[in-house]
Amino acid sequence: MSRCFYFGCWNQPGHYIRSADSRHVSHDVRRRVESYRVEGHAMDLHLDGTLAPRRNCDGKICWEGQGETAQDRSRIHSDSSECAQGEYLLHTLSNGFTAIQWWDRCQGDERGACNSTVLLEGAHTADEMVAALEQHFPSVLANLKKHGVELVNVTLKLDE
Repeated sequence: MSRCFYFGCWNQPGHYIRSADSRHVSHDVRRRVESYRVEGHAMDLHLDGTLAPRRNCDGKICWEGQGETAQDRSRIHSDSSECAQGEYLLHTLSNGFTAIQWWDRCQGDERGACNSTVLLEGAHTADEMVAALEQHFPSVLANLKKHGVELVNVTLKLDE
């Protein structure tokens, strides 16, 4: 069975990583799961908001973590805006996990830049990722539904 984690707000401000039993994880697990490396890039990136979809001035989907340098990531951040809550991107990460991440102000913090991430060990499809969210973190989905937010995969719109 693949290990599943959630990174984001949990009914209060602050982004934390939780295991499928909703508990905080150990420092070693957190260090392994909260950072990733993009293929061909030299430095590790932190999950917080770097995988969520953004829309650049041309209307194309991008994500901050695709920038090769800190300056590139900063430029992507300043030259784009957050996509709608619930729109997510699917990523296969160098840390051995597949992730979906979306902007999310439904989990106890309504400020900008709040995001949620589901991480599932191994390579998985978007449908498998949403099923893992539903199975392991149903309260996250319940909070989204309560606020009228639906999860929508925008991964295929990257090249549009």
